[in-house]
Amino acid sequence: MRPFHHGTLALSNLALGAATLGLVGLTAGAFGASSVVEAQRRPPIFRTERGGPTMEVAARAQTGVQPKSVNLSPDGSRVVVCNFGRPDVDNVFIYDALTLERVGVVSFEGNAVESAFSPDGDVLYVSNFRRHVVEVIDFTTLEVQAEIEVGTNPKTISVSPDGGTLYVANYFDQSVSVVDVEAQRELRRLRTGSRPRGLGLMRDGSLLAASFHDDTIHHFDAGAATEREAWEVCRYPRDILPFPDGSGFYLTCSLGRISFHRLEGGGRPFGIAPTGRNPRSIGLSSDGRWLGVANFTSSDITLIDTERRTHRTHRVPGAQRIVGLAMHPSSDVIRLYATSWDTNELILMTGTPPTEAAQ
Repeated sequence: MRPFHHGTLALSNLALGAATLGLVGLTAGAFGASSVVEAQRRPPIFRTERGGPTMEVAARAQTGVQPKSVNLSPDGSRVVVCNFGRPDVDNVFIYDALTLERVGVVSFEGNAVESAFSPDGDVLYVSNFRRHVVEVIDFTTLEVQAEIEVGTNPKTISVSPDGGTLYVANYFDQSVSVVDVEAQRELRRLRTGSRPRGLGLMRDGSLLAASFHDDTIHHFDAGAATEREAWEVCRYPRDILPFPDGSGFYLTCSLGRISFHRLEGGGRPFGIAPTGRNPRSIGLSSDGRWLGVANFTSSDITLIDTERRTHRTHRVPGAQRIVGLAMHPSSDVIRLYATSWDTNELILMTGTPPTEAAQ
């Protein structure tokens, strides 16, 4: 320790040094020990290793302008693409999930961002970014049945398991709209930080909302009446996807990773998987094993095996800025759907899960 010098002190440098050391030791004992012990008790964060199945392009189809998002119907038979770049016409394209044949179109005033289905698959909800509403679409007739006013520039939509409530992230309104489906009206708005983006509706009924520009996730109580807590998680948190068992969630962080979190973890991840550059949308197979990530800037996709904790990033020939991603619920073959923002394409990639012997 450097000697402490001061002309007015009668205590010698040696004595003062000893006293100072004693004070430092006391401070560490009184204030630092618990933090050190707590840090030692924390389990280490795992990192996935390179590996896993390879994916290949199986089919491609043209979309409308700037396909922002892709979604699967609950039964896995239809693929929904929201075309952001051409307002007022050809907003949503519907495809056969196996052949990518286009089987339907929905048009409305405004532009489409993202979609969500009612639990029974009968109704498709689409966020209309320009007109600040949610479009309510009969998925059998593909006719718009109603529009529900929400906050400014809505993006992500999450639907409650009973289908009675919508949660809508309003990107430029620093809020999440809580919508009564039967009454077709907004009940209230939950305050968030800047640029709310990802939403995660947990099994216990609580809601997670990621504030993209504040590096924060807000955790609201079941019923979304009050904020329970807020966690600082990473730079530019984007999409949230709950674990199938409801115990935690996956989160894309735009600087190049996806992290694994438990609800009781206080925002600290217990696992991390590298991705390509600027990861955005994520999708999960119905059995929870295969996790897909759309990497916007590097124009590739990452497939993560959540059981064996491996990752592999796959080049997608010809794609430019992959933005949307969805996983087919089947487990016999891995099917992943991605949208290419610049080339106006829907791309189906497939892979074969490893056999038990290979594991």
